[in-house]
Amino acid sequence: MVRDQEPLFAREGLFRQRLNQLRKDGRINQPPAPDSISRLKELEQGNYLANVQSTLSQQDPKEMERITLLDSVTQLYNHTTVTRALTDELKKSKRYKRNCSVLVLLVDGLYGIQQSYGYETADSILKGVADFVMNEVRDVDIPARYSAEELLVVCPETDAKGTAILAERIRTKICLERVSDIGQNWHVTCSIGIACFPDSATTLEELVEKARVALNQSIDNGGNSVSFA
Repeated sequence: MVRDQEPLFAREGLFRQRLNQLRKDGRINQPPAPDSISRLKELEQGNYLANVQSTLSQQDPKEMERITLLDSVTQLYNHTTVTRALTDELKKSKRYKRNCSVLVLLVDGLYGIQQSYGYETADSILKGVADFVMNEVRDVDIPARYSAEELLVVCPETDAKGTAILAERIRTKICLERVSDIGQNWHVTCSIGIACFPDSATTLEELVEKARVALNQSIDNGGNSVSFA
């Protein structure tokens, strides 16, 4: 049997499998940012790009792969990687006439927390939420950081009803979890939007946009809710 034709629930999704492997090594080791004076001198001397090239050439290949594929804060796939993953899943869905859903999640009040407590606190909360989502989704699902404040989960071979079960599980359980202890013991709620191929949309761009419109409906409803495209 061709691998693409195997039931997806019988195996771990390849994108998710790779994400698990990349996350096992821990957080991405970010090089310290140079101070402004040193950076200015490098730029003036024309050595900046040469220094970057030298630094990259000395990086471990596995570390370079993680930096390329993962978001540095959440350790989930970044925008570019999940777009590729969703493109791949939609091709399979169209070929074999299967559903594929996306779930977009926003931490309620995260922007206000960032303004009041700073980026470090907001990033710590987002990282805690990402870890929680990672543990709640199925092995075939593909979680990612889609934008500055939004997490996205690709749910292959899943209709809106099935994705709603996952969304409600996340929504009802996350408020009970301590997602960060920076500044205080943070407990948060989240708003979620869901869109499904082919019922809601037939292209990647439209599918994600419909999910974000549904997310805005949840926010307009006061947060801590799930809405459908």
